[in-house]
Amino acid sequence: CALPIFIGQIIQADIARFSAGSLQIHQTPPLGALVKVDEGSIYAVVCDARTESREGRQPTPHPPAEGDLESFLDSNPHLRHLLHTSFDAVVVGHGDGGTLRHYLPPSPASIFAPVRPCPTEEVARFTQSFDFLKPLLSSATNADEVTAACLRRASAAHPDRRSFLVDAGKELARLLADQPDRLTAILRRIRP
Repeated sequence: CALPIFIGQIIQADIARFSAGSLQIHQTPPLGALVKVDEGSIYAVVCDARTESREGRQPTPHPPAEGDLESFLDSNPHLRHLLHTSFDAVVVGHGDGGTLRHYLPPSPASIFAPVRPCPTEEVARFTQSFDFLKPLLSSATNADEVTAACLRRASAAHPDRRSFLVDAGKELARLLADQPDRLTAILRRIRP
């Protein structure tokens, strides 16, 4: 089975999260997607994405009369060199000699290491254990939205989506027993 195409390269990393530069403007994996850095077999969940100026200045809006964004970029090819798209991901585990570990790796992802989306089978295998939920729930950036998005996406990789989501809800209830409002908000968001 061929590996999926690479969607980015690591541009900043620590043990618990990384940022990856996207290979194309405005193309990032979706919120909650499970991605993998093959070097170190690091698994992470996408928690944020952005497109911004490489120079640190705000881009000027283009007139709507000039068509859609792709047409505008095609007629102004220099802008593709001035804009940069990247995404952040929370590290939720790693591979260790064929065994999946649902805790932080011994070292961060390497700079410039390629990042790829995980295929359906790999998502199903990784999410058989709900141990990946704890780092997601404690991540600072959009933790509840990211957790819900991850569970919705992961449920599609399992043969019985409903059963997977019910089991995930039970684990969330255990982890968030002292935060009923937060639990309720996440449970409402995990409906497919």
